[in-house]
Amino acid sequence: MNEQGGSTGLATQGPGSWIGKLEAEIARELGQPVSLAAGGEAPEPARSLSDMIAVPGTRLVLRVDRDDAAGVLAEGRVVEAGQADAEMVRELWSGILSSVAARLGGKTVPEALDPMRTEVRADPCTLRLGNARMRMAIAVEATEKEAPVEAPVRANAGGERAAGNFDLLLEVELDASVRFGSCEMELKDLLELGPGDVVELDRHVADPVDLIVGDKIVARGEVVLVNGNFGLRVTEIAEPVRRLESIRCLC
Repeated sequence: MNEQGGSTGLATQGPGSWIGKLEAEIARELGQPVSLAAGGEAPEPARSLSDMIAVPGTRLVLRVDRDDAAGVLAEGRVVEAGQADAEMVRELWSGILSSVAARLGGKTVPEALDPMRTEVRADPCTLRLGNARMRMAIAVEATEKEAPVEAPVRANAGGERAAGNFDLLLEVELDASVRFGSCEMELKDLLELGPGDVVELDRHVADPVDLIVGDKIVARGEVVLVNGNFGLRVTEIAEPVRRLESIRCLC
C-alpha cells in the first residue's frame, strides 16, 4: 500500500514506540490511564471503526471494535453507559483520534477507510481502561517524509540572529476560560436579577464554544464530560504563531 515497500512493523516497547505514543495521548484525551499492549484479538471487519492518521514520514491505520469503543467511552465517562448509539460512538472516537493526531503533529485523513480492505497488514492490540477492553488493530507504514519549512530568521541591528528566550516562555502559566456566549444587558436589568431568572445568550446550543486566553479566542470546540468534570474537545484552533502573538485568532 505504501510507497516505501510495505509495513514497517509495530514497535511494542518503550514510550517512543507508536503503541507508547498512542497510549499516552489516548489516556490524555480520556483523562484516565489506559494500557495499550500488542497482541490479543483483532476486531472483526464488519464491526470495525477505521481511521487513518498521517504524520510526517508515517501513516497509521487504526481499526477498533465499535462495541468495545462504546464501553471505553462509557468507562472514561465521555458518555453514560447505554446512552451512546453507533453514530455517537463513531463521532466521539473520531474526535478523540483527531485530537491525538494533532498532538502527534499530524492529522486524520477525512475520507472513510474501508474496513474490508485486506492489503493492509494490521497488528492486533488491546486497549484497557478500567473494566473495559477494546480490540484494536494498528498498521504503521513509512511514507515519504515532507521537508520541513524553515521559518525566516530575523536579524538584529548588529546582523546577528535574534535568539530570544522562547523556551522560557513555554513555562509561563496562562489562565484559560471557556465562553458559552454573551449578551448585552441594561444596568437596571442586571440589578433586578434574582434566583430562577434566565439570561439568554447569543449562541445556539449546537454552536461551538470559545476557548479564551487573555481576551483572545485561541480555539473553539464542543463541551464534553471528563471524569465528571466539564471539558472542551477542540474542533477549531488558531495557528501557533497567531496564538503566540496574541492577535485576533478566530474572531
